Amino acid sequence: MQNEQNPFTDPDLKQYFSSLPSIVQESIEQSGVKFESLSQLKSFAEGMIHKT
Repeated sequence: MQNEQNPFTDPDLKQYFSSLPSIVQESIEQSGVKFESLSQLKSFAEGMIHKT
């Protein structure tokens, strides 16, 4: 189930976030981290993906 609550307003961040598995989306939301660039978000998400 994809999360309909996308916390990003930047189109690139929003698109990338939407492409992630729901478990990674949830982890990002729960982390409370504010991502200011696509590279920051990708690094965090890739770390989460490799942990699961």
